[in-house]
Amino acid sequence: IFSGIIITILGAFAMYFITTFNGAPPEFAGDQISKGFKTAYISLSIFLAFAATYPNMQVLFMFVIPIKVKWLGYFYGIILLFNFLQAGPADRFVIIVSLINFLVFFFGTRNYKNISPKEMYRRRAYRQATSAQHAAGTGGSGVITKHKCAICGRTEKDSDTLEFRFCSKCNGNYEYCSDHLFSHTHIV
Repeated sequence: IFSGIIITILGAFAMYFITTFNGAPPEFAGDQISKGFKTAYISLSIFLAFAATYPNMQVLFMFVIPIKVKWLGYFYGIILLFNFLQAGPADRFVIIVSLINFLVFFFGTRNYKNISPKEMYRRRAYRQATSAQHAAGTGGSGVITKHKCAICGRTEKDSDTLEFRFCSKCNGNYEYCSDHLFSHTHIV
């Protein structure tokens, strides 16, 4: 709220000095400038920030009809665009200055870590590593299995009668089918 007020005050001063020292036309006269700057646009920019932050929150229109805040934000955005297109140059400047508050809020609170090159490289490397592990764990068939013999590579998908166990004497998590559980060389 305070940043919107400060930006609007700075915009009013900027418009005053631009129109005063450049010999502006009558529609930019001082009384016209003061009429254009109002708190309605500041309130609207605050509501747009709320709608961007909590788009799925519901409010009750007429205390009965539930409406999501994002739809109200779209509606007010369309009204603001219509006002912008219908307004003169001074009012357009006022609308732009009041929306700077929303734009600073919106772009200032985004999490840009997700689109950083370092993060994108980390994601790509993780996908490649997990897809390689996935291919190795499926035996090349593309099907994920729970059990796989460390000797022969058979899985529970190969036969319903196969049983798998971990060897208590081997160092690590090595799983063996019933054929190789007692005949394998222990890994120490």
